[in-house]
Amino acid sequence: MNGSMETSNIVLLVVSSAVSFALGRAFVYFRTKKREKLKAETAALAAQALRDQPAGPPSKNKSKRKRQLQQDNQARR
Repeated sequence: MNGSMETSNIVLLVVSSAVSFALGRAFVYFRTKKREKLKAETAALAAQALRDQPAGPPSKNKSKRKRQLQQDNQARR
């Protein structure tokens, strides 16, 4: 060996680098996919919690109270 790497060492280095890169990309891909799924589930739960929360007290404003009653009737359908 006169200062340069042998062919087998170069091939081994290239193959190990490619495998390492592929594993790293796969890891990042699945981690991102898992985070997106968790984020979507959290958003769905938050939306459901907003829909399930009890209605506030009736408004003193007559037109607003009328609108609230209409919305409640539509929600029950």
